[in-house]
Amino acid sequence: MRSFLLFLFFALPALLMGQDAATPVKKLTVLVKPAKPFAFDKGGAPVGYSIDLWKRVAEEAKLDYEFKTVATVPEVLDALKARQADVGLGALSITAEREAVIDFSHPYYKSGLRILVNEANTKSPFRAFLKLDIFKILGLLLVAIVIHAHILWFFERRKGSDSFDSDYVPGILNALWWSVCFLVTLGCENIAPTRVAGRLLGVVWMLAGVAFYSYVTATLTSTMTKDALQSDIRTVSDLQGQDVGTVGGSSTVSFLQGNQITPKTYPDVDAACRALIAGDIKAVVYDEPLLKFYLSNNSNAKLHLVGDLFEKQDYGFALVDKSPLRKQINEALLKLGEEGYFEDLDKKWFATTP
Repeated sequence: MRSFLLFLFFALPALLMGQDAATPVKKLTVLVKPAKPFAFDKGGAPVGYSIDLWKRVAEEAKLDYEFKTVATVPEVLDALKARQADVGLGALSITAEREAVIDFSHPYYKSGLRILVNEANTKSPFRAFLKLDIFKILGLLLVAIVIHAHILWFFERRKGSDSFDSDYVPGILNALWWSVCFLVTLGCENIAPTRVAGRLLGVVWMLAGVAFYSYVTATLTSTMTKDALQSDIRTVSDLQGQDVGTVGGSSTVSFLQGNQITPKTYPDVDAACRALIAGDIKAVVYDEPLLKFYLSNNSNAKLHLVGDLFEKQDYGFALVDKSPLRKQINEALLKLGEEGYFEDLDKKWFATTP
């Protein structure tokens, strides 16, 4: 009996250790939601910013996994809530609504929303011209002409003069005519000041006219050119009452609905942009990096971004609630950040850092 107990004492730990070593490590299911350039299919395999990052994270944390592609963000969220998958990636925004039902890793990319419009919907030069206070400018010019004409007539008026008669009506009319002609053509036939004060005033008027004319011309040209390239849509408030598109199932849908905008939804950015080009919608609202990537790879598409970045958000790896993987993944992300790996990813997928 004593021998048997000694045998159990020494043999049982070894047996248990052997059993543990034989237990296979679980292969994680990683759901991939395509979103160029963060995740997309190339040659039958997923590639992209988030794919590269996950591979490095898994290498650091010694995780075994397999990719499974899904079509929508809700599919990722539902699978994680039901614990039918372990990780979700792509361009998944970390939001309070999602954080309430699943978990997220530390953020690894800062993003936000932008508005994409069709160049065909930009302002015409005529509308840009009307936007200027052109009538105010012309009104000020008219006042200047009238004042100058009166000063000129005061110095040049002479009884019976063919140019500036001392009688108010004929004299001031000629002075007005001279002021306008001199401002436009720098000369006026048959009418000219003859007195020193009048000629000095004429020189001042000429110089002021040239300066004013140059300034107004430059201002009109630059402003009209700038405005002609701008869209009627530049901010979120401009989207109200317009046909707006975005990617279905994304956090952008909730944001737009919260701003009294009911968007048309499309399966991906490419489909939304095709609708914009076709004129089915007036604007696409979605994540800036994804819109920029589309433009960089579709240079012939006459689309451009307008306005500033808004509704800033972060991307992270989606995990099941209270995931035991979170600590390992976060430690790996921090280590990769310290090594400068994110800068390498930015250069590879975006050419410049975000």
